[in-house]
Amino acid sequence: MAILPITRLVLFKHGVGYIERRGSYQGERLELSFPRTAIDDVLKSLLVLDRGNGQVLGVDFETPEDRETRLSRVSIRLSEERRLLDLLRDLRGRAVRLVLNESARKSEHVVEGLLLGVDHEPKMAPRRAVLVIYQPEARQVRIVPVAHLAHLDLLDDQAADDVLYALRAARGEEQRQSATLRLSPGEHDLLVAYVVPAPAWRVSYRLLYEEERVDRPATAPPPAEALIQGWGLFDNQLDEDLCQVELTLMAGMPISFRYRLAMPHTPERPLVEDEERTVAGPLFFDSAPPRAEPEIALSMLSDHAASAAAVTTRTSRLTTHRLEESVAESASGDERGALFAYHIIHPVSVARGQSAMVPIVSRRLPAYRELLYSGTKHPRHPVAALRLNNATGLTLERGPVTVLENGDYAGEAVLPFTRPGEELIVPYAVELGVRVTEERRGERRIISVALEGEYVRIEEHELSITDYELVSALDRPVVVTVEHYRTPAFELVGPRPPDEERAGFARWYVPCAPGARTPFSVSERRVLSRFEAVRSLTGAQLREFLTNRLLDVATVKALGEVLKLYHQISAAEEKIRRLDAQRDEIYKRQRQIRGNLEPLGREGDEGALRQRYVATLGELEDRLSALANDEARLRQEIARLEEQAARLLRGS
Repeated sequence: MAILPITRLVLFKHGVGYIERRGSYQGERLELSFPRTAIDDVLKSLLVLDRGNGQVLGVDFETPEDRETRLSRVSIRLSEERRLLDLLRDLRGRAVRLVLNESARKSEHVVEGLLLGVDHEPKMAPRRAVLVIYQPEARQVRIVPVAHLAHLDLLDDQAADDVLYALRAARGEEQRQSATLRLSPGEHDLLVAYVVPAPAWRVSYRLLYEEERVDRPATAPPPAEALIQGWGLFDNQLDEDLCQVELTLMAGMPISFRYRLAMPHTPERPLVEDEERTVAGPLFFDSAPPRAEPEIALSMLSDHAASAAAVTTRTSRLTTHRLEESVAESASGDERGALFAYHIIHPVSVARGQSAMVPIVSRRLPAYRELLYSGTKHPRHPVAALRLNNATGLTLERGPVTVLENGDYAGEAVLPFTRPGEELIVPYAVELGVRVTEERRGERRIISVALEGEYVRIEEHELSITDYELVSALDRPVVVTVEHYRTPAFELVGPRPPDEERAGFARWYVPCAPGARTPFSVSERRVLSRFEAVRSLTGAQLREFLTNRLLDVATVKALGEVLKLYHQISAAEEKIRRLDAQRDEIYKRQRQIRGNLEPLGREGDEGALRQRYVATLGELEDRLSALANDEARLRQEIARLEEQAARLLRGS
């Protein structure tokens, strides 16, 4: 049982607990016991304060070794079956005093000497063993039956210390470890604080929403409100009861880690041996250091008035007023930089191994119910959600929340970590009476055309259009908040400015008539720019530019003349390609004829044939010359046409 009681406990969300013990103490040594798994955290965080006139001189703690390792440090090893014989065996060579019992006394009843050992047969009863004592002064060896011993005195201080250490090591609990505070003499008023591993505390919420309350007083807030209640859950897994302890539940995420401090560690060092010749010594190297939301229409809040009025006729229903009176908030909040503390107002008592719940928040908040659709989070149907602002003045930790609507269970959600003043959207049920489909499509529309030399720069809008269709099977009008996730690098262009906008998404309030289909489309766009050669344009494109008023009549007329010139140029280029094809055929014919000429003689029939081939070659050369002249003429015509086109483009 702890001498200093636990007076304060602070529990965190990341697996540690801060413990304070306070009380008066008389003495110079105070032993505290901890789970062996906690000793590193204790040594890392232990704080000891004497609030009186005394002083804290130091802290001793056991080296965290198993029993066998601790026992191996001494010569005394005691088994479970034969402790006396083991002790007598391990005292070999130590100075002892044997005091004999009455039945064995004769002329002497005390025998001193060095213990040579104990003789004992394995099957012999332990009391039939004999001790062998050597008396150096008399140079005698004495035999003393164990049965004659009344008691045995250890005259060797080291032997007595080894026996005491062996007993302490043998009795030590392997799952516990102690630390001893060394104090100055006299009275002490101590505060001992430390951190130990502890289960994370949890939180659960109840959110009761009422649209109309028949029992509210005239000074009450508007009909639409919600009562949020939060309960903190924690566990006592310490080895003692908590009695009237000051409890704090800390929200946030402080940095925490494990660090081995208790276990001794001897670093390995290199072994350097001497050599016959002199050396300078071992080498050493230095280590290298590493963004306004419009208010929602009040008509949205009337969607459930009829159902609420029906509920209010029940006199036994759960209301915020009754729930608020039955459970009072019992925690105060304290902002601590990156952390937030729930100070439990009344001391708590929890038995060892038990868990408990304490109310940490109970506040009324203005709220409204909405249907929120987001295809990325829940396709096909919107979800019923409560939207409220954290006006509790407290930081709300993440935890499950049970939603009750007009006194009835409506669904569940998880409340996110929420700072004071931040908005909360709590989706808790799927509205199957409304079905939503969405389809994405793309379009491109030219917005401008500009002449730049022999090219036209065309700018166009790339459109991304998302078509939503909302089909309501409900018997009342509702408003669905459509949440649309933005397409990266695109701007919103329709259907109207969003009712809400955040980084990455926008929301619109879409009224839906009962039993009707409601179309709704969201358009986004971005500007693309490209260049296209004038000569690649077609008459259809020019007519489109003129029809869409992207180019004026004069420019289109000039471009038409330019295109005619480019068509003439293309025709001339086609003629040159045909001339090239004819030239290739002539070259092929010439190679064939030259091949036929080589084996022919110059006389007779062969000579006549040779003359015919030679004449043909001459005709082919004349055709090549004519083709060259035609090509030169065509190229001159192309140059003239291109110059004329360039003048027209410069004048456009």
